[in-house]
Amino acid sequence: MQLQDETSNIIIQIQEECKIVIDFTQLRREHYNVLSKQEKDQAVQMLGPNPLFDDFKRVSQTVGTTIKNLKRWLQCGTERKKGCGRKKLNPYAEKQLIEWVIEKVQQTGKKISRQELRCKALELFKNNDFCASKGFLDKFVKSYQLKHRMKEILQSIGKLNTKISSKKQKQIYTKIEEELQAETVKKEEIDIKIENLTIEPNKSCSAFQIQ
Repeated sequence: MQLQDETSNIIIQIQEECKIVIDFTQLRREHYNVLSKQEKDQAVQMLGPNPLFDDFKRVSQTVGTTIKNLKRWLQCGTERKKGCGRKKLNPYAEKQLIEWVIEKVQQTGKKISRQELRCKALELFKNNDFCASKGFLDKFVKSYQLKHRMKEILQSIGKLNTKISSKKQKQIYTKIEEELQAETVKKEEIDIKIENLTIEPNKSCSAFQIQ
């Protein structure tokens, strides 16, 4: 029994000594620069004809890209192949979504909210893995210029409110009045200072005044 306890203690001690602590923050993908074709060509030229690992490392740090990218550009060229990049999950559903947005704005005369857009996207995509995240909505709105499109539609049907609200007008008038009051007070202070600077008769000369 004693031998078994000693063996268990030894095993625990070995496990403690061999424990590897992993810092998961270091495993995150680092930010990388998106280089143009001209910059990629320059990077390949900087490598030279027969680059060594140190050359790859030096150029990688200089241009701000990975050694893997440099090796690929050197072997396969810097031209981006057609079809590269992330594919759209459902192009047909995206087309339906943008058509729905345009039709909805024309019918209601109002802009589409993010929540409405998300619900309709979930309805059209019909994919359990698709959650219509904030990232998807941001990208969708930006790529199809939804804000600009909705503004143009509302303007074309005369539903765009270009008038300033009464509350906004009141705020503007209040601000102007405050600025005018501040200028008036400042002017009065300057006038008072000028009056105080008026030259008074020299009291030292009073002894020589004629009786």
